[in-house]
Amino acid sequence: MYPEALTLLLLDFLFIITGLLFFALYYDLKKKFPSKVCALMVAIPVILLCMLFSYEITEGVYADLRRIPFFLASLYFGPLVSIILVAVIVVFRFILIGPELIHLVIFNYILAFLVIVPISKRFSYYSLKWKLGIMIILCTYMSLFNLSFGELYDPKTKAEEYMLLLIVPVAASVIAILCAEMIRNLITLKRKEQKLEKLNMVGQLAASISHEVRNPLTSSKGFLQLIREEKDVELQRQFIELSLVGIEQATGVIEDYLTFTDAVPDEAILIDVRLAITEVANELESFSSERKIRVYLELEEGVFIRGQRRSFSQCMMNMMRNSIDSMPAGGKLTVKVEKKEKVLISICDTGVGMTKDQIRRFGEPFFTIKDESTGLGVMAAHIIVQAMKGNITVKSEPNKGTTIYIELNPGIA
Repeated sequence: MYPEALTLLLLDFLFIITGLLFFALYYDLKKKFPSKVCALMVAIPVILLCMLFSYEITEGVYADLRRIPFFLASLYFGPLVSIILVAVIVVFRFILIGPELIHLVIFNYILAFLVIVPISKRFSYYSLKWKLGIMIILCTYMSLFNLSFGELYDPKTKAEEYMLLLIVPVAASVIAILCAEMIRNLITLKRKEQKLEKLNMVGQLAASISHEVRNPLTSSKGFLQLIREEKDVELQRQFIELSLVGIEQATGVIEDYLTFTDAVPDEAILIDVRLAITEVANELESFSSERKIRVYLELEEGVFIRGQRRSFSQCMMNMMRNSIDSMPAGGKLTVKVEKKEKVLISICDTGVGMTKDQIRRFGEPFFTIKDESTGLGVMAAHIIVQAMKGNITVKSEPNKGTTIYIELNPGIA
């Protein structure tokens, strides 16, 4: 009896621990606490497996650890989950074993349900000692209930065997509640850490926006004030032009910020990639000429994608401008577009290049290799590409240049 019963109980315990680990995995994937539906989807298979691998004390009376996932799900997720699991256990018991002593199973779990209902409302707020105490009492009660009826109907189990069938479930329930609390605490700490990271990012973003917007607006304000005192028409015109440049710079920073907030969403339409990139290149013509950058476009015709036109143009503007900035001594910028299974856009420069660590951090918030930059432009481009279900990869070598590959899903014209 000892090896068989112990093996089956330990196997049940393995199923329970696997179910608990699933909750941790769920949070990593979904970034939110498991719901009641999720709790049922985990608890029901675990309960079924425990019932399939149970030890028969006597005819109609079985020992297993099904009560542990039932208690855990009921205490942490409330009465609705609990009553559903009671129904599931009764149905499984009837299907797997038959109607014999089914009335005792119903009575046992209904009684447990009535005890759990008032406790579950505040169970999450109890201390660990209280939680352990509640779990031990519930598990001991149900173990004694099963063993008592096993003795009543067919008294053939030895005293030491009773101890095994009582101690192992109680010990398993203690370890299970400790594991559940550990996973719950880890999830809570991770959520707090994520909130702190977001708050820190908001602070950096606010400081960065303030700095980037204040500087050009301050210079624009100064030039506009000079216009009032200046009588020379030519100088007035120059001051106006310089003021407009400052305002344009501030507008560009605000547009990058709007990418993160999605405050100005455009309608998803069919975008002619060749036309969009050509327009961006034309806008950057004076900017690139000033820096002695030769721009070459190798754009395949008839290539379309579906997305937001303004956002895509902004993405290309940010990426191409970033490449131009990486060539302070002049150079060559080549933009290619080709369509295979995906639409592949490559932006190749002959600039300063990046190290492996810089490539790894490319697109991170506020990461930049330029002296006077916030990194918002590249980050905004990453967000836009991700929103279009695309992907960005980077190949670069220091002092040899960088090639950025943007892969997007094709649209049908």
